[in-house]
Amino acid sequence: MHLTVWNVPETCSEQDVRSFFERELGKYAKGITVYDAGTSNAHADLELDSEVPYVADAVARELQSRRLAGVALRVSATPFEDEEPPQRR
Repeated sequence: MHLTVWNVPETCSEQDVRSFFERELGKYAKGITVYDAGTSNAHADLELDSEVPYVADAVARELQSRRLAGVALRVSATPFEDEEPPQRR
């Protein structure tokens, strides 16, 4: 499961961003990739170590209320990738 985090402050280094998310996500942090660190387009892809579909949504909601270097983060969960749509009856 992946989350995309936007609005990462350009004042933060790649290591600052990684450390922040490792601290916030704890055991759920499987992988953290930071793109365009130090620019106005800085963002991160967070891979979560969970197979439960709703964990990404819950983590996204929780991170949405967090601030990194005083800037409110914008977080979105990737839609369920491997799930079949529910059958209509």
